Amino acid sequence: MASAFGPRLWRRTSPSVPAARSLGRRMTWHAATALVAFAALQIWLVSSAIAAGASSTLIVVALIVLLALAVPVARSTERRWYHLSRQALASWGLHARFRRDVRRLWVAALTLPFLWVSGAMAATDAIAAIVK
Repeated sequence: MASAFGPRLWRRTSPSVPAARSLGRRMTWHAATALVAFAALQIWLVSSAIAAGASSTLIVVALIVLLALAVPVARSTERRWYHLSRQALASWGLHARFRRDVRRLWVAALTLPFLWVSGAMAATDAIAAIVK
């Protein structure tokens, strides 16, 4: 005779969906670390550009870019996922959107410093050539 409290003979065929509540906390962590990585990469690139002979005003522009663009974007992404994780039901579609947003956040944090510092150096070289 089988016990009602014994091991389950039939298991679900698909794994259960992880809780949606943890997505807000996880996105907060990703946004904070991506912002730190963005800032560190930007500091390294700007200091190497200045050592190579770029204008020292590049430091001020780098700080403005960090404060005016990167922080609000990271904060809005984090805030959106915090509210979404509190309101949405857990589903695989929600987790796929989370992975997509995390991937976009990290790609932006790791590529934008290279793009804008190289663009800023090219622009300062072009302005210096026009002025001469």
